[in-house]
Amino acid sequence: MAKKDQKKKKKKKVTQRARARTPRASPSIAAAENPPPVIEVPDGGSLQVIVDVGLMMIPYTVAYDGGTVIKSLVNEAEMVPLKPGSHLLGWQFSHAGEGWHHTLAYSISSGPVKVLEEKSKANGDIADSNGIALVRS
Repeated sequence: MAKKDQKKKKKKKVTQRARARTPRASPSIAAAENPPPVIEVPDGGSLQVIVDVGLMMIPYTVAYDGGTVIKSLVNEAEMVPLKPGSHLLGWQFSHAGEGWHHTLAYSISSGPVKVLEEKSKANGDIADSNGIALVRS
């Protein structure tokens, strides 16, 4: 029996990290506090989405009303096939590697370019990004 006492297994201490105490809000409250941008396209107008990226290893995606407008690893500018009413324009970027950056912008009827999102490693932004804007046409 003495051998059994000597061979007692040491129990590993299990430590638990404290959970992050991030305040949570319902999606409706979050949307009310930080509403998505609204892009108003006049009747007969057009909408062009413009993406400028650095080196990409994972394709980024820009979609409108559930359909892909751009899926690419390089700079792109595409016309959005507008539908009457209010529809979502969504985007997703995942970066890997050093020195990454992206800018997502739009132009209405070949007018001035307006930036929707601009992120980079140099600015300390997180490497994964997604967002939406409401397009009214």
